[in-house]
Amino acid sequence: MDERELEDLISRTALLMERYQRICTELGQQQSQLSAALNGLAQSLPEQFRASADAAVAGLSRESTQVVKQALLAPVGAYEQQLAASADKVGRSSDALAAEVKRLQMASRGVLWKSITVAVVSVAILLGGATWLGARYTSEIERSQIETQLLRAYNRADVVLCGKEQLCANVDTRGKGLGEDGRYRQIRPRP
Repeated sequence: MDERELEDLISRTALLMERYQRICTELGQQQSQLSAALNGLAQSLPEQFRASADAAVAGLSRESTQVVKQALLAPVGAYEQQLAASADKVGRSSDALAAEVKRLQMASRGVLWKSITVAVVSVAILLGGATWLGARYTSEIERSQIETQLLRAYNRADVVLCGKEQLCANVDTRGKGLGEDGRYRQIRPRP
């Protein structure tokens, strides 16, 4: 995997994590809104039911109104208790869901930071390896260039093997001496 693919992978991972966090936040907000709406409805429903019942029995006689009211108030009270219990249960579920969303957000942040750390360390290792290899091969290339120059000079020189492990050269005796004390002479090129 080269550096560009690694950067692309990191970028896509970061975008995915951001999108995931945004969705989690939106879900938490929607859950809170729905919980608040349900609580409001649960609290207003008994009052609306009472008003509706009052309006329905307003036309009845006073005695029958009292009897009907008493008959309706008992189930309404039980219904209010059930609604309150349901609203409480929904509230606890909403809180649990919000806590789970928050936990998932924290976990996703941890994964994101770990991914970024691994990517940075990997890039650093790759750069270190590339630098080391570059320095090593630069010295090898320089050594090979010197050897190449030496072989080219040897190929142009008029040198032969004479005897066992002995070199003989066609030396330019008229040339100027070179090196220490002028003891070296240039070798004539091959004809």
